Amino acid sequence: MSRRLFPLALSLLIGLTPVARPFAQSIALPDIGDPSQVYFGSDEEQRLGLEIMRKLRERDMVLDDVQLNAYLDSIGQSIATYADQHGAPFTFFVVRSGSINAFALPHNFIGVNAGLLLATQREDELAGVVAHEIAHVSQRHIVRAVADMKRMALPLAAAMVASAALAAASKQAGQAAMVSSMAAGAQHQISFTRANEQEADRIGMQLLAKAGFDPRGMGDFFAKLERLSGSSNNQIPEMLLTHPRPESRVADVQDRVEVPRVRRTVPRDRKAYDLAKARTRALMTEDVQSLMRELESTLTRGDSTNEMATRYAYTLALRQTGRYDDAQQQIVRLLRSDPDRLAFRIEAAEIALAKGERAQAWRQFEEARQLYPDDFTLAMQYGRALATQGDPKLALRLLQPHLSRRPNDPLLYATYAQAAQRAGDMAATHATMAEYYYLNGELLPAIDQLESGLRNPGLSPNQEAQLRARLKQLRAEAVAQNLPVSKQATP
Repeated sequence: MSRRLFPLALSLLIGLTPVARPFAQSIALPDIGDPSQVYFGSDEEQRLGLEIMRKLRERDMVLDDVQLNAYLDSIGQSIATYADQHGAPFTFFVVRSGSINAFALPHNFIGVNAGLLLATQREDELAGVVAHEIAHVSQRHIVRAVADMKRMALPLAAAMVASAALAAASKQAGQAAMVSSMAAGAQHQISFTRANEQEADRIGMQLLAKAGFDPRGMGDFFAKLERLSGSSNNQIPEMLLTHPRPESRVADVQDRVEVPRVRRTVPRDRKAYDLAKARTRALMTEDVQSLMRELESTLTRGDSTNEMATRYAYTLALRQTGRYDDAQQQIVRLLRSDPDRLAFRIEAAEIALAKGERAQAWRQFEEARQLYPDDFTLAMQYGRALATQGDPKLALRLLQPHLSRRPNDPLLYATYAQAAQRAGDMAATHATMAEYYYLNGELLPAIDQLESGLRNPGLSPNQEAQLRARLKQLRAEAVAQNLPVSKQATP
């Protein structure tokens, strides 16, 4: 994009994603039909979503922690079950940013900043934010806005969506604030309507109730943001720079707390939320040594409001600083208090690996697998360890069932490819690396992987057919995008 258009792209699209709607203006929608299907097709939506995710990953904004993303996914999927997914599965991920924000992207990607998770005080508040973003997706607010913009030009619209997402997820809150200010100057060109916001609040509360969360969590978090904005430190939460001010939304949401509740049959695990916050704090800190001393002092004084979560964060900090023996002592204490807690069992195995005690690590992983045979988090943690230090064929058996269940997880494909390479299965290596590149928005490298896979001798007829079929699909996409696809015959 030319330099002349880039500032315009930044300013306009802050109003296009669900994290970015500073001032409201109506977007006219026809009474019949869905214009997003006319102006913005599902293939375009998928390409745009994947391209934005690639840009986020390029800037190291995606926190690829299996356990945190799995926890967020457990919340999101329980809510998304009751929402219209429009043919694409929801993908939830944690953003490596301390600012308080969340956003949705085309193709049902929803990001939650680590800072927002840390700012919540209970799981219902976090679920309220997630439900709000899911509602934007289910009501097709994003694709309707892009469809409306596409009348100008899809490439410009796509660039602006990407710019908005990058600003929303940026680790530099000042940059996001600057971009949000630019958006205010362009409000007359495009933004979500207040009606969109109210609809997302209303639908979101209904989804929360159906999923068994307290719908009041949404209003409580809006109120918290308002209190933060009025504090003496003048540190306005980023979410207030990219969302409408919540004064009226608090009252509006509180008026809706009588939404009929559907009591969940299995209560959610409160400790999982506490441990997720503790893990986020340990992984996001820029000064692990200081955090470790602070947590150690808190535990020594015995004044922690949640000793288990504090000790877990302390254990993680000890491992990050290489104090493996001390970390091992702490995880033993945690396991005594909650022996079946998967997070503790995984941490014990990871510490053993860090100490070079592989036999002990494999034993601990296997014991955990007996308790949680189909758990994705365990499969990934155990599989990654096996792919690099153990039995790669066992890693493949652990990971393979999850490939169809989590089709949008590039880390899963990369881990499987690593194990396949060590196991000598080159067809699987190239096939899964192709998916890894594809999910990161890199279509041509994905095609190269498939072509390389077809050049390998000894392919079974089934492997060759699968590689050729996928290659045909990706080449067709490349042609549709006017990318320079090789004209050489398929091997």
